[in-house]
Amino acid sequence: MLIDLTKLTDAQLETLMNNARASTKPEAPALYRAAAVELFRRRGSDYTDPVIAGCWGAIALLDRCRYEKTGKHLKSTYSVRSMIRNGEIAFMTDCARGKTQGTGFVLLVEAGLGTCTVEYIVAANPDRFPEDAVLSARARLAEHGVALPE
Repeated sequence: MLIDLTKLTDAQLETLMNNARASTKPEAPALYRAAAVELFRRRGSDYTDPVIAGCWGAIALLDRCRYEKTGKHLKSTYSVRSMIRNGEIAFMTDCARGKTQGTGFVLLVEAGLGTCTVEYIVAANPDRFPEDAVLSARARLAEHGVALPE
């Protein structure tokens, strides 16, 4: 049975992710990732710039992964404050350069969502970021076994 994830509400997507996480069926991890990517896409849908949309989607997905790991609804308030204060591009550049103290990258990679990280967005859009940030992001992705964008 195929599920059209685009027709589910956010709450239904989160329930689907919970059920997939608890399931032992072989297709459960793929379903979890597909639902997470749909959630990632939706959380950034208020923005017309796909890079900015991806940044906000990554933060929303990070909050979800942090909840799954800790059982607590902890928000990425430091990241959001930084994005509001300095702008999304500056925030993403700092993340890619490794200047942040956060654990978001590792949480998303551990959940199998390396393509939904800020570093992946930076690596996939080299024309929007400084060269050193792109190189650093690509190195970090490769180091953690995430397939690099072309």
